[in-house]
Amino acid sequence: MGNELTPDLAEDLIRRGYEAPELDFKSQFDDSTGAWMELAKDIYGMANAGGGFIVIGVKDGAFTPIGLDESFHKDTQEWIDRVSKWSDARPNLDYLEFVKKVKGKNRKFPILHVQGSLGTLITPKMDGNYTDLSGQKIAFRQGAIYTRRDTSTAIATGKEFWNLFWSLQKRTAERSASTVTPLEVISVLNKKAEPDTIQETLWFNLFPVTEIPDYIRVAETEFRDPKALYDHIDDRASEGGNPIRYVPSFMLGEKQIYSFHPFDESNPLSLCVTRRSQPIPTKAWMDDETRNQSLVMLLNFNLKDLCRKRGFFFDRRRERFFVRYFGGPVPEITWKPYKRTSTRQLVFLKVDSQGRLSYCEHFAGRLRFVVLGKGIFLVIEPIRVLTADGVLPIDQRRNTRISTQKGFFYHNNNYLYDMKFWLHILAGNRDEIHLGQGPGKITVSVLPINPKASFGIADDQYTGEDFLDSLKSEPIEYTISYEEDTAEDNPLTETPLEE
Repeated sequence: MGNELTPDLAEDLIRRGYEAPELDFKSQFDDSTGAWMELAKDIYGMANAGGGFIVIGVKDGAFTPIGLDESFHKDTQEWIDRVSKWSDARPNLDYLEFVKKVKGKNRKFPILHVQGSLGTLITPKMDGNYTDLSGQKIAFRQGAIYTRRDTSTAIATGKEFWNLFWSLQKRTAERSASTVTPLEVISVLNKKAEPDTIQETLWFNLFPVTEIPDYIRVAETEFRDPKALYDHIDDRASEGGNPIRYVPSFMLGEKQIYSFHPFDESNPLSLCVTRRSQPIPTKAWMDDETRNQSLVMLLNFNLKDLCRKRGFFFDRRRERFFVRYFGGPVPEITWKPYKRTSTRQLVFLKVDSQGRLSYCEHFAGRLRFVVLGKGIFLVIEPIRVLTADGVLPIDQRRNTRISTQKGFFYHNNNYLYDMKFWLHILAGNRDEIHLGQGPGKITVSVLPINPKASFGIADDQYTGEDFLDSLKSEPIEYTISYEEDTAEDNPLTETPLEE
């Protein structure tokens, strides 16, 4: 395309029959605020991308020339002034109103020639909000850097921004006949120092407690050690010939037993009670900063009991849960993370070149309850545990070397996927995690808190509200040898969520 906007070029553009990054068709222009804002966005993107033409009066998609009424008229300055009022730089425009006959009648085709931006990229200085018959809409976002992507205008991301930057530098240098990068161009980098202005979902590993017993039951006891208490219950059960199937979670302290479950005949803990005390409202411990850690401790005992039932060992020294391996078939879980059933190993045996066991890698996690503000939340932090033989940890130096290499390939989507697996372990196929039983039941949502932010990464594929549900394929399992593996031969350098 030539640069000078002539009648011959106008005729060629109208009959071009296709759109391109540098050519955009609009069938109408109704002079409304929405029409001006949508046009402004296309001008900003086209200017940043190096320039192009906007032709009004050609049906988008069909590319049929229809034109506007011959009475339509704007001058070049009006176009520039109107679209500049929302931006931090003025675009350079040429304008031609081309008249041609359509079905025997004169029709007008307004054509804008958008010059490539010089010195700085053009960005909106405010949000482009407007209302039409379908409701509230937004044409552009404050601070966003727009470009042309195929035949549409979009927010520039990643490589696109750098292409815009280097093209801007080249255009500006050619226009100024200088080989020195102008300071104005360098200042463009500051625009990318700030996050993109876009609504994004923030994913947390915090899961709210949605149901908790109203009271903490209290009873006096002579026992000071949990093991002695369990042994006493077992002895009494053996005497009566009735095995104990369930002992509610409890906490010992101050010569008292604390539990969410009432000390009635169905509660084996009542066998260890000398006298029942007045129950304590759970809210009283929640509101008392000196006691809410006791509430957290009682909740964590319930969590440990649930994980123990799921086959997970609690490493008290390092406060982590993992399945120990004592030989034989490796433990695994079959689940359905999306539409397809998958089997996930809980322990991976890492062998050397001679087939000898080098170390074991265990799927693990740090799980705990916390009080934040007026709420109680379950924290799920997926981790890996490395052991020498399935039980004993490997030495610290070797652990650090392997874990450091492994951490290099462990990205956010792997973390979220492992978090989703932990939810399945705790909740099964339910949409809630249940701890305890009967009147002592505690319920935790499997939906994390996920507030919105007005900044982030434009077009990020991991920001949707259903992202956790859409983690549908098993992340590629990877092996890291502490001696030889490099980033180049590690499969997690590829996208770990591809089918």
